[in-house]
Amino acid sequence: MTGRVTGPTFDEHLRRLEDIASALDRADVPLDRALQLFEEGITRLRAASETLSVAEGRLRELVERADGTLEPTDGVPLSPDDAD
Repeated sequence: MTGRVTGPTFDEHLRRLEDIASALDRADVPLDRALQLFEEGITRLRAASETLSVAEGRLRELVERADGTLEPTDGVPLSPDDAD
């Protein structure tokens, strides 16, 4: 067990959001269906945003050194001078 939460991936959320946006652009979508699609879109947008936040946090924890190795930053934000 890896501790990873199973469910749609970030890319799957994006693809579904694109489908929802296309469906909502159609004039023949009944109001009740449009509301369902909108609600699903909000849920998927929040899930995708959370995935991005987690990935951003993981990236901030590591900094690539000049030799290509990764080094933990110990949660200390990197300054532009650290890139040298």
